[in-house]
Amino acid sequence: MQTTALYLEYIPGFSLLEGLLQSTLINVLKTGPIPKHISFVMDGNRRFAKTHNLPLKEGHRFGADALVRVLDCCFRLGVKNVTTYAFSIENFSRKSEEVETIFTLLKQKLALITSENQLCDVHNVRIRIIGNRSYLPPELLQDIEKIEDQTRDNTRHVLFVAFPYTSRDDMFHATNKIIEKLTNGEIEFDQIDETLYNANFYYENIDEPVDILIRTSGHTRLSDYMLWQCHQDSVIEFPNTLWPMFRFYSTWWTIFRWSYYKTLVIQDAEIMQLKKISNAQVKKKYPGIPRTHPPFASVTR
Repeated sequence: MQTTALYLEYIPGFSLLEGLLQSTLINVLKTGPIPKHISFVMDGNRRFAKTHNLPLKEGHRFGADALVRVLDCCFRLGVKNVTTYAFSIENFSRKSEEVETIFTLLKQKLALITSENQLCDVHNVRIRIIGNRSYLPPELLQDIEKIEDQTRDNTRHVLFVAFPYTSRDDMFHATNKIIEKLTNGEIEFDQIDETLYNANFYYENIDEPVDILIRTSGHTRLSDYMLWQCHQDSVIEFPNTLWPMFRFYSTWWTIFRWSYYKTLVIQDAEIMQLKKISNAQVKKKYPGIPRTHPPFASVTR
């Protein structure tokens, strides 16, 4: 079934009909609240390749194609920030051939989406690489920094690519930067707080924390990812869909459910606010009326 869905786009006329349907769904969802920051753990490429008897590199290639479709959906909806977990520092323990494949595909895909009339150009997207760049080969580092420079002036959306990244390394990086600034006299000890930490992560003081974090393939673990950036209102989803099959409709449905429940929360907050205003008005007009109910009594006491 998944294989059939994967190749439906090649049926004549299907792309046109699908485009009309997607535009309609986008417009419907725009009538409600839209998350400001969505993050993806793109898990399942290797399992996808194994399931479909494909070479491992083809699984990663399908995963890279899925990323472009998911990003297009997010940016069309108006999501300001998207983060993708492209490569964990711990992934360096994999075979060198697979690591090289991931590096090559990432560089090629970033180069493609930043070219003229492609995703970054159409949606005015800035690309920022977050992670420990000391692990990267000099040539690859030069290439991704060039891609960052190409999109530096784009301001509507930001695509954060976690590469290579872990939360522990991010926290260690921020702590070292703060210690360095403290040693150099740039800051005082009593200035160290949560705000200062936010400003020294690889994200460099991002305005919007994560609204939705999605890890595909059904694994229910975070794998040392965005442990600081998630907060009490973050929604964490663990769909069973393998990442190469997580496309427009999976993304749309996830955001739709978030938007629906967010609307309920907003409505509840508005009702509570109206009740507070109403009680305040009553108290002001009738100051002698008690604000609470009288004490309970019984027929025997």
